[in-house]
Amino acid sequence: MYEIDTTELRKAMVEKGMFTSEALSVASGVNRNTISEVVNGKTYPSTSVMARIGAALGFNGSEMGRIFFKEKLASDASN
Repeated sequence: MYEIDTTELRKAMVEKGMFTSEALSVASGVNRNTISEVVNGKTYPSTSVMARIGAALGFNGSEMGRIFFKEKLASDASN
């Protein structure tokens, strides 16, 4: 099972000067509410949304994997 590394996602946003979900929304072309839910770990993005966020933040494949496919710990799997 996987989860989003929201801490690393937020760090990447700050490094790119995107301090709000609105800023990432504008840069990626993804709805602000969707961005907010992804950044807060409330929803897992579709492949196309993931790709658009990754492109806006300049992620390479390794960074995409590290942030969007963080292995969920067994103790967290029931949550």
